[in-house]
Formats: sequence, C-alpha cells, structure tokens
Amino acid sequence: MKKKIALASLVGTFVLFSGADSAKQPSIAPLPDRPPEPKDNPTTPEKVELGKFLYFDPRLSGDGSTSCATCHDPNHGWAKKRVMSPAYPENKHFRHSPTVLNVAYNTLMFWDGRVKTLEEQAFGPIKSPFEMNMNYDLLEERLKQVPKYREMFKKAFPKDEDPITIENIVKAIAAFERTIVCNDSPFDKYMRGDKTAMDELQIKGMKLFTGKAGCVQCHNGPNFTDDKFHVTGVPKHKVEDDALVRATRNFVLREHGFKNPEKIDRDLGLYFITKKEKDKGAFKTPTLRNVALTPPYMHNGVFRTLEEVVEFYNKGGGNVPNKSKKLKPLNLTEEEKEALVAFLEALTCETLPQIEEPELPPYEEEIAKGGG
Repeated sequence: MKKKIALASLVGTFVLFSGADSAKQPSIAPLPDRPPEPKDNPTTPEKVELGKFLYFDPRLSGDGSTSCATCHDPNHGWAKKRVMSPAYPENKHFRHSPTVLNVAYNTLMFWDGRVKTLEEQAFGPIKSPFEMNMNYDLLEERLKQVPKYREMFKKAFPKDEDPITIENIVKAIAAFERTIVCNDSPFDKYMRGDKTAMDELQIKGMKLFTGKAGCVQCHNGPNFTDDKFHVTGVPKHKVEDDALVRATRNFVLREHGFKNPEKIDRDLGLYFITKKEKDKGAFKTPTLRNVALTPPYMHNGVFRTLEEVVEFYNKGGGNVPNKSKKLKPLNLTEEEKEALVAFLEALTCETLPQIEEPELPPYEEEIAKGGG
C-alpha cells in the first residue's frame, strides 16, 4: 500500500488499478536505472566492447552472412520491421523478431520463454540451422584466427588461460545487450513528476490501460510485461503456410519430439515445449516499451499497426477454446482507442541507444597481405 501512495504523489489523482486485481499486479512504473546482472557474468567495459563487436560480426554464422544485428537491428528499434525474422540463406524463420531494447529486464527469453537468461538465449541462434547455423567448436577456432579478438578476449576474461570459448562468446554478447537500455520515455518522465511530459490524450490512454481496457492485467511492472504466458487467440498469418516457413516449423516440432508435425498448421508457442493442451497458442507477454518502433506485431507479425492490435483486444481477442479468461470485449469508443494508442506511443524513449557499428577486425592472413 505504501508503494501506491508514493506513486500517487507523483501523478496526482491517477489511479493505477481498480477492483480486486489491484493487489495482485505490480504497478506500472519507471525502469530502474540499472538492469540486474548475473553473478557469474558481471559487466565490465572490456566485456561490453567485445560483445559489441561480436553482436555485429557475421562471422558468428556459418557462411558469414548473418549477425545478431541482422535480426535485432538498431535501425529497426533493435528488432526487425518485417513479418518474420530474417533467416539463414535458403531458409525462412517462423517467428517475428522481438526487440533487444531493455531485454536485460526480462526474466524469460524467446516467444516461448524456453530460457531465462541472455547468456542462454545467445547460445540458441548461433547454433540454429535456420538462424546462424554455426558449429560452436568451429566458431572458437575461427575467432582465434583474428589477432584483435585474441587481444580483446584476453582483456575481457583475464583469468582464463584459453578465453576464446563459446561460453565467453555468449557472456560478452549478453553483457553488451545489458547496455541496450533506455528509460526516458514521456511515461517515465511523467511518473517521475514531470506533469507536462504526457498530453491529455496520453494520460487518458494510461487510465484506460490500467482501467477499462485492462491491458495492465498482463502488461504490468516497470517493463510492461508479467513475463508469463497467455492464450489470446492471435489469428494465423497467411505466411505461416509458406513452404519454407512450414519446413522450419516442422523441424522445430521434430526437435521437440513431435512425430507428425505436418498435422500442425501454425505456431502454437509454449505448446511446442510443454505439449500441454492448455498451452496451445500461449506466448510470452512482450514488453510494450518502445512498441511503436517495432511493427508488425505479435509472434507472427499478423498486425501491421498498433491500431489493429488495439482493435483485436477491443473485440476480446481471437476465437479459440482455451483463450485466457482475462480477455473479453472492451466496447471502447473510437476516441478511447485513439487514446490507448497515444499512451502506447508515450512508452517510446526519447534518447534511444545509438551504437555505431564497429569496423570488424580482419583475419591474420588479411593483415599479412595488407588487406582487411
């Protein structure tokens, strides 16, 4: 109760929650200044610098065509403004790229939440045959042929006799990603006491968000996500029937033990991991911070605009038997829908992390030849 009183003092008469749910949900609030970090991977300037190089280096992929930045592009809100994420050549992905902005505050990674840390997350795409398609042992040997990397790894992991390992590669990438944060949106400023940071329409949208629209049931806490899974009945996108998208989805299903993947015609999220009927179509709640920067929306990119997303929830979500009981028709007016979108836009940082892509270091023989 003390926390609510303190927040109320910042925002006047604004009521964060109403009804019985008010005691069950964390308040929407500004982000902490620093994200948490694991004890076994403390952030250091040397590690972050190394991680930045690795994040942009396509040599982490089998054919040297794909880097972390290919799918999580600083110029696209640290995501990718396309329906499905980019994929390794001759493949197609089956999910939309989520943003890396403020990902350091997440407690689950991927749309299906199958890992809990950024370090675990980084392991996956590097090895995935439809993402970066790289063998870990080969990657270690490849990076050892770059004098600059030998030097950078030694500085970042000074206690390791042989520091160029896949474990240290993902630790460095994770350390860099923990610096991709921002918390100076109009919402953050308003909640810290600047009453002029949001206009009347945005303030009205915030009240709808926490009240009539009920968005806060799932999008709560400082990062606007409960880091849980919900079935909302997101409609199938026609691209999910593309032959190469189906091939990737079927491959993933077989990896998870499904013997007849061709019987499944769409992405069912958490169900692919747990195989439980109640989890069919359940996906992790994405953050709404900077959401205006990362269209299209949902795990399959089926909605092109925030207006379409709001209308989907205004109608009570999709028509599936196991849909979350939290969803019901909202009966929002056109003005209320406009206000809700305005508030979502107010979650956009004014100062986004600007990272200049580094000039990647050459291999040893390229130095000897005077090339690069």
